[in-house]
Amino acid sequence: MSVYKKNHKTKGVSLSLQDRDSRKKAGSNRLDITVNSEDWRIPDQTVSMTIREARTLRNFLVTNLDD
Repeated sequence: MSVYKKNHKTKGVSLSLQDRDSRKKAGSNRLDITVNSEDWRIPDQTVSMTIREARTLRNFLVTNLDD
């Protein structure tokens, strides 16, 4: 199975997903969410999580956010 990589950018957020990495190395299958800072004194903020944690977050959001 090949490695799945996907990136998406908006004006304020960058998303990066890497999954299906067969190396089974810690940190190889991750979702990174980077919030871009418009203030030069404050660096961009990144939240990094495993695919399992990302799925848990997705389920939480789907369950608790109204359409």
